[in-house]
Amino acid sequence: RLRKFKETVQAKVGVKKEFSGTIKQAVEQLDVAYNNMFFGEMWKPRTDIYSYTGWAIAEEITKLKPEAVLDVGCGYNQFKGRIPNLVGIDPYNNCADYQIDILEYKVKPASYDVIIALGSLNFNGREWLEPRFAHCVNLLKTSGKFYLRANPGVPHEDHPGNLVDLFPWTFEVVNEFAEKYNLHLDTFKQDANHRLYFVYTKL
Repeated sequence: RLRKFKETVQAKVGVKKEFSGTIKQAVEQLDVAYNNMFFGEMWKPRTDIYSYTGWAIAEEITKLKPEAVLDVGCGYNQFKGRIPNLVGIDPYNNCADYQIDILEYKVKPASYDVIIALGSLNFNGREWLEPRFAHCVNLLKTSGKFYLRANPGVPHEDHPGNLVDLFPWTFEVVNEFAEKYNLHLDTFKQDANHRLYFVYTKL
């Protein structure tokens, strides 16, 4: 049964990898392999289509004259060189400065003037997303800016079979997080491709 399960799943998602252990362990290994394949090889940025979270955001952040900027889930690290003092982290894409998940990125609290997360704090359930959001807030200086682009739950047309779970961001959730994490919501708008754009300031 385990062999049949592995073969079926491999065929459906196109991941060519041998899995070992129980079904639970195989699923965990598959999750990592699929995300590595999709975000490291298949996914391509669409920076040009976004009004607020595209190239314009680099100019906006540069005007702040930040000493340190963190790009969480930077993908191909496109803002490197466009935004001063930027460090890009991404667990899947080797174009990042550090190929690491935000929860594993252990640096001194309040290290960054600006943090951007453009589509990266967007997946799985709240139990996956909220600890990562909280860690970003912990890394942000008081009065620092936190820029986010989020998918409100529209399926990814790029994903084979839409196999990635999306966290359903709403205006209510954005405000709830502002109150819970001592943030001021500066901006909330709709960007291209049904994405939400919102900016917090840490109080």
